[in-house]
Amino acid sequence: MNPSTVPSLSRCLASLFYESLLLVAIMLVVSAALTPLQLVLGRDSVLLHTLIQLAVAAALFAYFGYCWTRSGQTVAMKTWYIRLVSADGQLLRWQQALARFLIAAMLFIGLPVVSYLGWQRSYGDHPAVKWLALIWWLLPFLARYYDKDKRHLHDRLAGTRLVLLPKPTRGGKA
Repeated sequence: MNPSTVPSLSRCLASLFYESLLLVAIMLVVSAALTPLQLVLGRDSVLLHTLIQLAVAAALFAYFGYCWTRSGQTVAMKTWYIRLVSADGQLLRWQQALARFLIAAMLFIGLPVVSYLGWQRSYGDHPAVKWLALIWWLLPFLARYYDKDKRHLHDRLAGTRLVLLPKPTRGGKA
């Protein structure tokens, strides 16, 4: 792969920051839509919390899956001229989108949570426990420095890659 077609880490992180703002909005809308269920199930209902978590996960996958399979770009990726494609350069199929979503969820949520629970069991509420768990967030990004194609770990595992698109030329005055 041509190194110039791979987006830089700073571009990927900027896109991720922008994406996180959009994701928070999606999560708030889904949570607000399910809030009336508190009247039926009760505020501290395990079922309510489980339904909200499943609905949020489904909404996030619907957003990512739709964007990745339709154009290869989320709103943030369009802003930063990044496209997600399969290893052969084609748009993702829904199965690939689901695989990437689940792998990324395990790397960015699963490993830090399991790490935190393990460290907390051993060291209690020591402040370093949180930081040790958060170190796992670096793993998918740092893997690009060891990958021959400069792919993030979740892209390597899912069989996808990010491509840097050229900036469009502006029409108008020359």
